[in-house]
Amino acid sequence: MTWQDNIQAFCSQYNIPIEHLADTLKEPKVVPMIRGKAFEFTVLERLRVILPEDTWTVQKDIMNAQLGTHDEDVTIMNNLSERRISVECKLAGKGRFKKLANGNYYINVKCMRSRTLGAAMIERLAPQLGISTEVLGIHNDQYRSTDFDLVVTSIGNAFYETDEDGLFIWAPDEDGEEFLGLLLGYHNNNELQQLAFNKMYVNTSANLSVGNGMQTCVRRKCTNQNNCGFIPNYPPIVFNGDTLQPINGWIPIESIQDLLLNML
Repeated sequence: MTWQDNIQAFCSQYNIPIEHLADTLKEPKVVPMIRGKAFEFTVLERLRVILPEDTWTVQKDIMNAQLGTHDEDVTIMNNLSERRISVECKLAGKGRFKKLANGNYYINVKCMRSRTLGAAMIERLAPQLGISTEVLGIHNDQYRSTDFDLVVTSIGNAFYETDEDGLFIWAPDEDGEEFLGLLLGYHNNNELQQLAFNKMYVNTSANLSVGNGMQTCVRRKCTNQNNCGFIPNYPPIVFNGDTLQPINGWIPIESIQDLLLNML
């Protein structure tokens, strides 16, 4: 079945007028969810290209996780040891790019739960996590480093903005164009947009969680802001202004195998 046939079958099954499918998908409330889910498949295909298939199996299980549990966006398994490594796929935050005064560049990754934990779920999960209900309540939309092993992100979303109609548009500012030109080479706008989306970086969840000495918790009610163990909603990628290489633990996705081998 071709992708066109799949789309026709999907629209028929869910009573979606196919002539208005594009209009439905570009609604401001729909686009972020669609783009986030689609990015998981982009990461899946990229990892299958990067990782030797005789050593690694990369898969994506279609799951419907219950509130409070966490499904795996993408799973990498070492074929020899059968060690499973879970990958969380998160786009950069919309408009979350800036040039720092010291000449470095800064992009935030949007890394938070899509649904916050309610009181009943907090009561059930806190004992399982070995923390108090008060602590989990303060961090009820945040991940812990034990929820997954790795985070993969694309930097492209940091250069989108919302226009006057509420639609997502590609709109890097002057500093953004400078950064992208230096990082990716100077191309026309359409090429630059695609190259930025395909520029991906990976980090461990342990590196991103508060307590590694690289960041502190900004929750005002958090009583352990230097070591609470939660991942901030917008962990940063900091790029050296001269080398354009990340300086806080992120590495290009092309180098992920070295990271994976160290985790075995």
